[in-house]
Amino acid sequence: MAPATRFRETPTADLVSTAAGQMPDDPALDSAIIGYTQADRSQQGIVYTVAKTRDGVAVRAEIAALTASAVCPTPPGGGVWGLPGQG
Repeated sequence: MAPATRFRETPTADLVSTAAGQMPDDPALDSAIIGYTQADRSQQGIVYTVAKTRDGVAVRAEIAALTASAVCPTPPGGGVWGLPGQG
């Protein structure tokens, strides 16, 4: 999806992408999620959702930042939380 690729290739400010691998150029894909975080991989960042619409493309941006004293609960089963945009 070309608009999503553009978002991935042109990061916002000093943020880095949390995506792994390349985005497929598949016309059947109608949406994508692109996440960015600070270079230190903190739980702060922006997640863009890019979706094809009848009139073109829609973009939604979700921004999150945890305070220095924030505590995240441990996920069940011994897992770890992903970075912004990783689900």
